[in-house]
Amino acid sequence: MNNYLEYEPEDFAGDDFFIHWVKSTDLAAEAFWQDWLETYPFKRAAVETARQLVLLTQNMPEVQVSDPELDDLKTAIFDRIDAAERPVRKLWSYVPAWVAAAGVAVLLVVSGWFLTKQNRDASGDYKAIVAEASEKYDLVEVENLNKPVTLVNLPDGSSVILKKGSRLSYPQQFEASSREVYLTGEGFFEIARNAEKPFYVHANRITTKVLGTSFKVRAYPGEAEAMVSVTTGRVSVYKSDRPVSEAAKSDRSLSGLVLTARQLAVYSNDKVTRLETASQPTSAVPAEEMRFEYEEAPISTIFADIEKAYGISVVYDSTVIGSCPVTASLTGEPLNEKLNLLCKAVHAGYERVNGQIIVSGRGCR
Repeated sequence: MNNYLEYEPEDFAGDDFFIHWVKSTDLAAEAFWQDWLETYPFKRAAVETARQLVLLTQNMPEVQVSDPELDDLKTAIFDRIDAAERPVRKLWSYVPAWVAAAGVAVLLVVSGWFLTKQNRDASGDYKAIVAEASEKYDLVEVENLNKPVTLVNLPDGSSVILKKGSRLSYPQQFEASSREVYLTGEGFFEIARNAEKPFYVHANRITTKVLGTSFKVRAYPGEAEAMVSVTTGRVSVYKSDRPVSEAAKSDRSLSGLVLTARQLAVYSNDKVTRLETASQPTSAVPAEEMRFEYEEAPISTIFADIEKAYGISVVYDSTVIGSCPVTASLTGEPLNEKLNLLCKAVHAGYERVNGQIIVSGRGCR
């Protein structure tokens, strides 16, 4: 059985049994989920958000098919059927085996083709928007192929936790009036505050605008929807097929769906919808969205939380500073600012060496 305790809303929304429960009147499924929620009430918020997602995305978006693509699809289907028309063991006593095999062939070809096209189209959006941006900026691209998370430090001091299978492109230096980055996949953003330079994340036909906050953007190629969820602060989310124009950048009242803490926006079927989420215990929150709130906590505990959230190693002399107590509210602060505040509190400094954070100083004694 799936470990539903580890599921987030997007995981529930992709689970066949969960989808069956939402869309049907199956009494057994209803009994299972009601009993499960009675046992684990802290997951109600995630389940309710996922239920709304399933209802919102029941109909997959239409895929535009050109005549050449349709011809290729037909050829692939008949090639599979021809290959299937050879003697094979019967799957059912009253269904000819070649019919069953041909049916499977058609299903595989059509499903695979639509997935491939959807992936290609979504990936093309990212490539096209990056290609356009590269005419104006010298871009840096970071790709996380196989790590659970990769930490990306941006030129302005903002930080991004990039999930597996994701890519992020950004200028080597942000321009004077704005900060723009380009995402495919999933990233958790902690943005350095700068009211004079709004921050834009372009991902899968949506743009998120922010001045300084923390939020997550999920926009994987091949997925029917894109999502933005806010941890702290306030953002504006709107549909966009390309980088925002100079006129839009100068308009601080840029139209869009405004989200505040614990709100979620979903882009699906060419529209953006806002959903409400509820607070959950820390144990139910993903590492990249954990809250950094401390009262007289040993700095060793805070460093351990940073290692867990950002996937990096923090090296320090535990005998000198490990037991130093710290009271701080660091939620939503970029990693650099977290480290600056912590080091100041214990009379220390830090540097980055070979992907590690090295902290040294005289400590609190």
